[in-house]
Amino acid sequence: MKENDLLTGASLLSILLVTLHLTSDTVHARVGTGEAGGSTLVAVPILVVWLYGTLVLAERRSGYITMLVGSLLASGMPVIHVMPFCQ
Repeated sequence: MKENDLLTGASLLSILLVTLHLTSDTVHARVGTGEAGGSTLVAVPILVVWLYGTLVLAERRSGYITMLVGSLLASGMPVIHVMPFCQ
């Protein structure tokens, strides 16, 4: 297996897990407050760009940068959730 295939697979798995997490946050926000939450308006375009960079730009430098930025945002999600303004 090539290194690029492993990177693409890991990035797709991260996109899937972040999408499931965002869906869970939206459902819980809707049940609790009656609103879908403003994070959806920000996160969905980011996920679309991340998915485009993973699938279309996989072998290019811009694809690597897109996957790097997306993975850094995904790995920072637990830190964002423990901040006081998110609770």
